[in-house]
Amino acid sequence: MRKNMFPHWQITELPFSALVLFILVWFTYGILFKAPYSGFDFSTGNGQVMEIFTKPTQGPTLQTGDTLVKIGPVSWVDYKKDARLSFFENSKAGDKVDIAIKRNDAELTIPWKFPGFNRIEFNARFFNIWGLAYIFWFFGAAVQLLIRPKNGRWRLFIAANYLTAFWLILGCLSAWHLWKSSTLLHAVTWLLLPVYLHLHWVFPRPLKELPKGAWILFYLAGFSFAIAETTQSLPRNWYALAFLVTLFGSITLEIIHFTRQADQRRDVLLLAVSIFIAFVPSIGFGFLVMIGTVPYIGPATLFALPFMPLAYFYVIYRRQLGGLEVRLNRFISLYAFLVLLGTAILMLVIPATNLDIKPERWFFIGIMLILFTAFIVITAYPVFQAFVEKRFLGIRLPYQNLQETYSSRLTTSTSLSSLLQLLNDEVFPSLLVRQFAFMQVSNGNLKAMLARNINPEQLPDESDMNELASQVGKYIPNISPDSGWMRLVLPLKVGDSFIGFWLLGRRDPDDLYPQAEIPILQSLANQTAIALSNILHAEQLRKMYQSDIERYEKERMRLALELHDSILNELAVLRTNLDEANLSPKFQTSYEELTRRLREIVSELRPSMLMYGLKPAIEELADNLMERSGDKIKIKVDIQASEERVPQNIEQHLFRIVQEACENALRHAQANNIAISGTLTHQRISMIIEDDGTGFDTPQDLSSLIINQHFGLAGMVERTYLIGAEINITWADYTEKS
Repeated sequence: MRKNMFPHWQITELPFSALVLFILVWFTYGILFKAPYSGFDFSTGNGQVMEIFTKPTQGPTLQTGDTLVKIGPVSWVDYKKDARLSFFENSKAGDKVDIAIKRNDAELTIPWKFPGFNRIEFNARFFNIWGLAYIFWFFGAAVQLLIRPKNGRWRLFIAANYLTAFWLILGCLSAWHLWKSSTLLHAVTWLLLPVYLHLHWVFPRPLKELPKGAWILFYLAGFSFAIAETTQSLPRNWYALAFLVTLFGSITLEIIHFTRQADQRRDVLLLAVSIFIAFVPSIGFGFLVMIGTVPYIGPATLFALPFMPLAYFYVIYRRQLGGLEVRLNRFISLYAFLVLLGTAILMLVIPATNLDIKPERWFFIGIMLILFTAFIVITAYPVFQAFVEKRFLGIRLPYQNLQETYSSRLTTSTSLSSLLQLLNDEVFPSLLVRQFAFMQVSNGNLKAMLARNINPEQLPDESDMNELASQVGKYIPNISPDSGWMRLVLPLKVGDSFIGFWLLGRRDPDDLYPQAEIPILQSLANQTAIALSNILHAEQLRKMYQSDIERYEKERMRLALELHDSILNELAVLRTNLDEANLSPKFQTSYEELTRRLREIVSELRPSMLMYGLKPAIEELADNLMERSGDKIKIKVDIQASEERVPQNIEQHLFRIVQEACENALRHAQANNIAISGTLTHQRISMIIEDDGTGFDTPQDLSSLIINQHFGLAGMVERTYLIGAEINITWADYTEKS
């Protein structure tokens, strides 16, 4: 039975999320209103003046590039060492504050008029990265309140988002040392270290189960360093080391996930692409700043950064989003497209604003830009969306043309494994079906051929056959907890017989199977039934043929033993009982020819050297063929064989394939030289037969070979099928390779 993916959150969870939000709002208030409006901005790393918001009308003033030495009574060196010190403490608008600076290796003192609140500086603070803290809080709160189960990954994701939110907003406030924000920033950085590394250790799937004690010690170390930061017991720049370990450690862990967990590579790749998309606009904006172009819309690049937590949220909880998953799929595609398109427009348009273009021409340029953007969106977005859905979201086949596409793919599903892989990896995901089972009916029994997101005890058995047959083709709504997980039952029938069922459950976006779509789905099920029936019949015929081949080989062996142990022995006894003096030369010649031919027949029926291995048997075959041709044909054997024998039945089939290839070269190609080479080990078996005879074109599939009466080649192909091998027959420059 399918449970509700969005259980009601407990009332006890709301206060914690609200508390985190309150702290963020409080620090935001500090950034926008409590931090001193000094009239300029400086680098917290080296004290260099980066931007000046207000300038006095007369007298000396600050310039960008000046390096702070002292502001009022607080020197820059003390300010860096002690997070409890702050600049412009208790200063009011209009107060004069002496600022000592270094400019061109000379130290100057500037009598700076403290401006207090001003609109330009407020705008610079308002359009800043502190807003991203609320994005991370949103994803943390959404998971805390809406997502279940409450497992370790659930807690790690919430902690990572809340701590990241604190880290971002404290980073914006720490430059003023307000409310111990600098100390708290360093402490939060140490807390992020174990949380992020633990999250990326278990995401997308744990690399290895580590003892709980190891993680406890790791967390205790992070908390210890965080506490040491609050008491300023550590050097002030040590927190940067924690940040670097967190960053590069997380990247390293995801690289390990990518290399070791092949089935998780799509998720890891999606995260890597999301991080790239999130930071591309910021990188582009930084490039424009470097070349001296600072666009007013530069802060808009920050809107791309939430794409990263969105991708984490999607990858971790996409299977639990129920009806929201398909909407989130399309939202991610649209979001990524707009970010990339906006970045491209930013990189093209902003430098153009520095060109000497008349104002009246800008109107025409703007209209053309709008039309060009609309054309790009209309033509490129569907292609981009299809690419994202196929490469990153797992929707591989076009749903609109699924029936036609599936029909064409059926022709390539010549085995049961390929058919099941096609359904599991492409068809059902393209139908947005997330929960399904493919049941086969065999001798009145139900057998699960394929199942996803279903526990074995939830699958039906033979006693449910009549109930399944009564529900075929009808949508089963989820109207009560007893409705079960199945929403649609589709029969797989050949004639009047059931050979299987499609049992379809959870589907995006709302578990709905509209009545108009059921005939289309039934058509796909019918095609699957035909393919399954053909595959089962082919496998049955192959097993019967293999049984016939084995009986045929056993009969050849019995006949060879009978000829050798009975006929040849009786001839030998008969020969010894004759009087040598009365035997004519003609009888002697006939007797020797008869025994020689019988020995050849025995060897062809069952080569005696095959008892000692495939390599000596092929070498004996080559000697016999050259002797039979009167040394008119040269056969070279170069086979590398290990001491361990391959299975007897494989040796037997390989010998017959080599024998048939050589006989074809002798009888039909009029070859003068044959080369037999290969490798015989338990890990690899490879055989190549080449001759210099006359080649001819012929199809290589089994049915065409039989139709064209190439029965020898057909036998070779059949034997390769029986041992699970591959055969390639080519003719080029009169060369035959088998």
